[in-house]
Amino acid sequence: MSNGGEVWPPVDLIKGLAIEAHAPEKELVPNVLKDLPEGTEVVSINPSGASAWVQTLCIETYQRDGQKTKFFKKNQRNSLGRRMMLGTYESEKFLHTYLPANVPKPIAWGAYRNDPDMYYYLSEFREMVDEVPDPAQFVDVVVQLHRESSGKSPDGKFGFHVVTHLANIPNKAGWEDTWEKHFTNVLTSMMEIELLAQNKHDDEFEELKRKTLDLVVPRLLRPLETGARKVTPCLIHTDLWPGNCMPDADTDKVVLFDSCAMWGHHEADLGSWRAPRYRMGRPFIKEYQKKMGMDFPVNDWDDRNLLYAM
Repeated sequence: MSNGGEVWPPVDLIKGLAIEAHAPEKELVPNVLKDLPEGTEVVSINPSGASAWVQTLCIETYQRDGQKTKFFKKNQRNSLGRRMMLGTYESEKFLHTYLPANVPKPIAWGAYRNDPDMYYYLSEFREMVDEVPDPAQFVDVVVQLHRESSGKSPDGKFGFHVVTHLANIPNKAGWEDTWEKHFTNVLTSMMEIELLAQNKHDDEFEELKRKTLDLVVPRLLRPLETGARKVTPCLIHTDLWPGNCMPDADTDKVVLFDSCAMWGHHEADLGSWRAPRYRMGRPFIKEYQKKMGMDFPVNDWDDRNLLYAM
């Protein structure tokens, strides 16, 4: 399959599963420096956090008014890096529109002028505490995102205009009129990538894929859009686990980052909360249900959540 002329799944994907390590940068390339406010003086460039897929840096600066300000930069090379940095910029830009106090402000993305195969993403830096946020405070932010973006997708469609990534795994871009169709496309793509990673034919997996796409997805999602019922697209983060949502060290506000945004069904954002390893679970889900209710059919809610957790 193709995606705007690109082979799908991307042929560079498997190479991208083993990201090469880059030597830490000691200075910013000129065009990245130009993306910072005029008069910025770089004080230091240091590794920021740990990532298996990109190099991440904290840039400490002094601004023209003497204020000390930090910026965040990540980079990766080749076509994988380009997709990741563009997807990050567009995804975070949309989330920041609805959550300006809770999403680090994106600044720029592009290619190094002196190394055009290296791509970067630049944003505001937020110092965070590595702990699971308070359920009520966290859910308030997620509810704000879902409510304020509801019904504002282009032409009322489901999807996103560029490829985004869950870690280094791409989510195919594109638009559909129904949530069932778009979710089927996303899940199909993920399963194709899994088979690509295995690099072998798997009869059991093929049968599981067929039953999931042909039976389970229609059974659980079609009733949401049957008769007078419809799903109104809202902007969803799609990767809300504790590694991507932490309290701000200075303000204690919940900060969301590393989104893989799409216009979709609001309940889909709760799928990852189900995993025991994320230490979220029922308190977070109950808090969300208290504020947003449960879509009809209510009796299918838990099964839909299980599907979204895949």
